[in-house]
Amino acid sequence: SSTNPHELKSGGALLPLGGDREHGSHKGYALGAVVDIFSAILSGANYGPWVPPFPAYVPMPDQMPGKGIGHFFGAMRIDAFRPAADFKSNMDNWIRRFRSAKTVEGEKQVLIPGDPEREMEKDRLANGVPLLKAVADDLGFLAEKLGISFI
Repeated sequence: SSTNPHELKSGGALLPLGGDREHGSHKGYALGAVVDIFSAILSGANYGPWVPPFPAYVPMPDQMPGKGIGHFFGAMRIDAFRPAADFKSNMDNWIRRFRSAKTVEGEKQVLIPGDPEREMEKDRLANGVPLLKAVADDLGFLAEKLGISFI
């Protein structure tokens, strides 16, 4: 274990989701493997160590097993497992339990999946979608080339 964020550059590695073996790394490893299988191997994308983007100090592999970065979207019919109302009740309880947890110093609340995205959506609806300068420059160049106005 280390608290040095630069250790990866000198041959270190990040442990799987569960940490080390004593802390259940095999569970995190299996979860990571399932994500890799569903998101990459199933779709024909790159997987494991071949997933781009690579840090600038890591050379790109010569041969990649797949194409680009993959994604997986799944849907489940909740009432095929249990009554939907019971699931919703337990899910609401799960959210309340997380929300009531003590935050780390400097944070206002414990986040649950989707919170950052909901916050960003709220901001974008109010303020619009920002463009990176490089993207705006590219669009301006393209508009000029095509003889159309660029707003």
